[in-house]
Amino acid sequence: MEPQVNRIFSRLGKAEKTELKSEKVELAGAADIAKMSAEVEKGLAAVESKLREFKAAKDEFAKAESKALKVRATADKAEAAATKIVVKADKLIDKVITMAEDLGVSTNDVKGLQALIRLNSDLEDNSTDLTSFDFNLGQ
Repeated sequence: MEPQVNRIFSRLGKAEKTELKSEKVELAGAADIAKMSAEVEKGLAAVESKLREFKAAKDEFAKAESKALKVRATADKAEAAATKIVVKADKLIDKVITMAEDLGVSTNDVKGLQALIRLNSDLEDNSTDLTSFDFNLGQ
C-alpha cells in the first residue's frame, strides 16, 4: 500500500506544481493585460481627441461654405450693376475725350479724366474677377 500512497503523493505534488505554474502565468498575463489596457486607453483617447478636432474643422468648413455660397449667389447682381457703371463711365470718358480733341486740349490736361479712366478699368477688372472667383470649396 505504501507504494500506492507514494504514487498518489507524487501525483499530488505534480498537480500542485502545475497549479502554481498556471497561477504564475495568470499573474504574468494579468500584468501584461493591465499594461496593454493602459496603452490602448491612451491610444483611444488620442484618436477620440483627433476625431473631435476633425468634427470641429468640418463644422467650421460647413459654415464657411454656406457663407461663400450666399456671397456667390449675389455675384451676378453685383457684376451687372458694375457693368452698368462701367458702360456709363466709358460713354462719359469717350465724350470728354472727343470734346478735348475738338478743343485741341490734351486729355492729360482734363482734370480727373485719367483718374476716372483708371478707376473704371479697375472696376471692370474686379467685376470680371467677381464672377469668375473660385471659392475652391473642397471640390
